[in-house]
Amino acid sequence: MTTLPPPIDGTPDEERDLAAEHALGLLSGDERREAERRAARDPAFARALEDWTARLAPLAEAIEPVEPPPGARARLERRLDRLTRTAPAAASLPARGVAAFWRWLGIGGFGLAASSLAALAFVLLSAPEPADRGAMFATLAGSDGRPLFTVVIDRASAMATLVPVAVEAQPGRVPELWLVGPAGAAPRSLGLVGTDHPLRMVMEGMDAMAPDTALAVSLEPEGGSPTGLPTGPVLASGAIHTI
Repeated sequence: MTTLPPPIDGTPDEERDLAAEHALGLLSGDERREAERRAARDPAFARALEDWTARLAPLAEAIEPVEPPPGARARLERRLDRLTRTAPAAASLPARGVAAFWRWLGIGGFGLAASSLAALAFVLLSAPEPADRGAMFATLAGSDGRPLFTVVIDRASAMATLVPVAVEAQPGRVPELWLVGPAGAAPRSLGLVGTDHPLRMVMEGMDAMAPDTALAVSLEPEGGSPTGLPTGPVLASGAIHTI
């Protein structure tokens, strides 16, 4: 069991991570009860708990439960491990948080939807504290409703992080990400994406983004679409939501 420090000893980053872990249900019974006692005596920590709960609740509500295919968790773990190796050291989760994260991911037969939510929440926890403008996310699902990619966008920096959840590479084809605007607007390519590793990219034009903008991934010839527009089948798509 981890003994939580009193409010005066916790750094802002530690308190932020602890509040997020509580909102995600990552804490053990004793840790959760201690966090709740801490919230009762520390108004700032209590506000952090409320903030993270409000931010993460829409993510769970937006994802329908889907049973994962065999090996989905192992693939997700390898991809997120690549993300932790490429992320700045200062942005990494504390050891307790990482262990709890994977414990939570494996509990009780969680489906692929939980893996998608976990990937998204992991990106949020690994990023610096968001600006007042907040963040945006999209879960890109196939025609069967199965989540294939999770995307988180920091609106202040326009930096997007895409995490493949359960995507198989197809010989001779590459996934290409598209920004899809209102009906009648031509999709805009955001570049090629991998099926086995997370990707960070800058999404220009965030301020002019229409409310009903979505993201989609199509399968294109090697090197990407030769026309500047989608030419292959749509692999996955999803609306962009504000957290």
